[in-house]
Amino acid sequence: MGTDIKKPYQDMVLIDFYERFPDEQACWNYFLSLKWPNGFICPSCSSTKGCFKPSRQLFECYSCRHQASLTANTIFHKTRTPLSKWFWFIFFMATSKKGVSMLYLQQQLKIASYKTAWSMGHKIRPGMAVRDALYELHGVVEADEIFIGGKQTLAERRQHGTNKTPFFMAVQEDEKGGPTFVTFEEIEGIYESQILPAIEKHIKKGSKIISDGEGSYVGSAARGYDHDRYVESQDPELAHEKLQWINMLTSNLKRFLLSTHHGVYPKYRKKYLAEFAYRFNRRYWPEQIFDRLLYACIHADPVTLRELKT
Repeated sequence: MGTDIKKPYQDMVLIDFYERFPDEQACWNYFLSLKWPNGFICPSCSSTKGCFKPSRQLFECYSCRHQASLTANTIFHKTRTPLSKWFWFIFFMATSKKGVSMLYLQQQLKIASYKTAWSMGHKIRPGMAVRDALYELHGVVEADEIFIGGKQTLAERRQHGTNKTPFFMAVQEDEKGGPTFVTFEEIEGIYESQILPAIEKHIKKGSKIISDGEGSYVGSAARGYDHDRYVESQDPELAHEKLQWINMLTSNLKRFLLSTHHGVYPKYRKKYLAEFAYRFNRRYWPEQIFDRLLYACIHADPVTLRELKT
């Protein structure tokens, strides 16, 4: 069977995906076509002359005799999980509109342990973040800061401080005023010194920024942006209307974190926000979302379990 898809992934039932990747060999062949579309390239000396040794499942370079597996220098490096399960894992993470829990994927895909499923998810999310980091919002952009974290009692806050993580959030609008892209940036605080660098990192100069009454955004006008400010205490309905997509997506995001993942630890929050943004930003290209994410994972740097936990 060829690799072309006749209908979008979001409209596919599970059997359609299975028919495209029915076994480990089909996954291996497709992986190979994405990693080396023009043929083998030695990761050591960049030579294109080499051969495949089926007995060891390794490629050997004729020039330097370096041997490399297909998954070397990817997030799949030294994995003991079959590629077919990785493909299903990526498919579900990319296409599930409300996200999917790692426990559910462990059970459904019969992955050996929850720790393995957890690490697979965390290896995939950086690939999502890297792709979105390449895009710069422009035009009309709603911007605000949000706080992600669980509930605490007053005594806990006094003893340990808040466990909430502040993020800068921006949503680009289309010509009709609908949401097109969302981005998040973890910040140390919500003051101008943290907000303005986040704006310059994610929003193109000359864009119009719509914010609430927070003074942190006022300085954006002096940095090459148009700025419309809506103070909620003066006109709450207008302020809510102008920041409607920020409010809607914040609600959806928190529902995703709580209902799907039952909350996340502070050091992993930015990765889960990257996952949320990745799916939202590609909702109009469902036929490409699996292939794009698989490609990103193949070309992402390998990461160890120890690195994930630090």
